[in-house]
Amino acid sequence: MSIKTEIKHDRTLVSAVEKERSTSKKYNRAVKELSAVEREMEALLEIKGSTKTHSINPRLAHTKSEATVVVCASDFHVEEEVKASKVSGLNKYNLDIARFRAHQFFVRAAKLTKKEQQDIPIKEMVLFLGGDFISGNIHEELLENCLLRPIEAALYAQELIQSGIEFLLNHTKLKLTVVCTCGNHGRITKKTHISTEQGNSLEYFMYHTLRQRMECDRARFVIGDGYHIYLPIYDKVFRFHHGHSIRYQGGIGGLTIPVNKAIAQWNKARWADHDVYGHWHTYMPLSNFVGNGSLIGYNAFAVSIKADFERPQQAMFLVDKVRGRTVHMPILFDK
Repeated sequence: MSIKTEIKHDRTLVSAVEKERSTSKKYNRAVKELSAVEREMEALLEIKGSTKTHSINPRLAHTKSEATVVVCASDFHVEEEVKASKVSGLNKYNLDIARFRAHQFFVRAAKLTKKEQQDIPIKEMVLFLGGDFISGNIHEELLENCLLRPIEAALYAQELIQSGIEFLLNHTKLKLTVVCTCGNHGRITKKTHISTEQGNSLEYFMYHTLRQRMECDRARFVIGDGYHIYLPIYDKVFRFHHGHSIRYQGGIGGLTIPVNKAIAQWNKARWADHDVYGHWHTYMPLSNFVGNGSLIGYNAFAVSIKADFERPQQAMFLVDKVRGRTVHMPILFDK
């Protein structure tokens, strides 16, 4: 046999060996994949055929615990009209819709509380009246958009709020603590007078009128003479305010950055575990604060400043005696 023939023969042998090795690898891989599929099928058949269960016995609510419900009402802007054509059909608002939403607000606050009472004793409600119940005439544009003059609007807002508190007293057994802070729209001055803000606010007068009419054994009013109201709920301190002292001009991070900066500064003077505010028409329940939405909802001003769309909604949450803030329940509306 010549050398050339031997080389050709050896190449043929090498090629055959390599082919055999490749075939063997493919075979072994196929065997492993088939085994894996068989194990999966066996597991699926076993799961399907299993009837094993264990008993779950219902338990009564922990009688040693309790909760207080906090309901936030702010930024109703009862007399400001929102035309659907101005907001791409996303919202509509007028005096009748303001009344409808206000009624739903109080009815649903009571309904949601009763639902939570199935799991934990709730005997008290904190009703936060957070301001801007009227739009007023602090901007010239509001003279055109508002359907009532400021005093007429304040009377209308007072009617809606008083009717709502009467509903809560008549249809629940809760004790009410009504926390009242003034917004920036209810003022009678062109600009905010910081040190005399309450004395220049129609809402401040409205709150005192409501207290004279409605304070009783089951309803007490806490009306702020300054910007903040501090209220202990169990072992937590809540700081209530309208929110207009928080400065925000847009930017990455949204409201969370200026809110947290403001809270950090306020906490240097007097500590609070949680802040609750309105003004920004943005529902935002975060770990250390709750931002309330609005009753008026999306309007032309929101479109002009390129604000995120948000449906009309108001904040509601539980404060558990043991666990602190727990369940959050935004109150939504049918129109």
